[in-house]
Amino acid sequence: MTTLASLSVENFVGFQQRLEWRDHASLNVIIGVNDTGKTHLLKLLYAMARSIEDYSKKQSGPEPKELAELLASKLRWTFLPQKMELGRLVSRGAGNRFVAELRWNGNGRLKFGFGRDTTVRITEIETNELSQLSGHKATFLPPKEILSIFDAIVATRESQEIASFDDTYYDLVQDYRQPPTKGGWKEHIKRVFQHLEDVTGGGEVEMQADGSIMFRRGKETFNMHQTAEGIKKIGILSRLMRNRRLTPVGGCMLFVDEPEVNLHPQAIVLFADMLHEFAQSGVQVYLTTHSFYMLKRLEQLARKHKADYSLLDLRKLDSGGVGGGVTRLKDGLPMNPIVEESRRLYEADVALDLGE
Repeated sequence: MTTLASLSVENFVGFQQRLEWRDHASLNVIIGVNDTGKTHLLKLLYAMARSIEDYSKKQSGPEPKELAELLASKLRWTFLPQKMELGRLVSRGAGNRFVAELRWNGNGRLKFGFGRDTTVRITEIETNELSQLSGHKATFLPPKEILSIFDAIVATRESQEIASFDDTYYDLVQDYRQPPTKGGWKEHIKRVFQHLEDVTGGGEVEMQADGSIMFRRGKETFNMHQTAEGIKKIGILSRLMRNRRLTPVGGCMLFVDEPEVNLHPQAIVLFADMLHEFAQSGVQVYLTTHSFYMLKRLEQLARKHKADYSLLDLRKLDSGGVGGGVTRLKDGLPMNPIVEESRRLYEADVALDLGE
């Protein structure tokens, strides 16, 4: 199965120096303190993968478009830069050109770049073996759930084209709208459904015939404003699985930004189990997190199943900008700011017990 393998970026927002992220795995975790560019990297990967997906679809349609046009639009609407100009994504450091290169198994790659004066067009682009990703689907789950603001996202983007919600939200609305289908499930996906039921207590988020969205548990129904945010996030995943958006068949990439938001620690651990099952089924997973519970559980799963999961630890550099180091979770959890803060609190607790 074709999967993403490496990403390199240079002069991209906070990444003033070249960042090389090699050897991507079936599950990839990005950590770092605030303002180290975790979400920027996640969105960049998504924008590139989704652009390739859209390009593959449109090539067989009545109005095919060039990849450069689709990529430029996706970057602008994903990052919403000032004045919607691409050049605003270029780092204000020493360099004056943003360059990114995404590679996947074999010789496949997408490389592009632009300068600070670029507005809406990308002219510098190179590709190879794009057909290897034909049929792949890229899905992004942002920190805030979309169900309670569903109509607002649709109205601002489809009726007015106002840049109130970026494309991670609008694309997710589009993906959610697809009707569910029937069919069998792989064992790993069945286990994901079981985890979903454990979190929701057997409830299910449903889209009604009139377009309204309700949460149903047994004989009771609740509208989205009466439903907990964590339940709504889980409901989105369930819908994407039932409409075959999240399926390893044909290739699939899932990008999740801070999945722990609005979840109880117990639900965070169950969510980590879900992401593990996705990765084991053939869905390539990327996530950012600040949660010790999420990170520790993924490390435990990697060690237990000898899974080659990747951890990218982003750090601010003394010379300016951001750098990153990569380790494998099956080798254990390396010391990092999340672990260090957890240890600091533990040591403070011990000191209080000792009367220090």
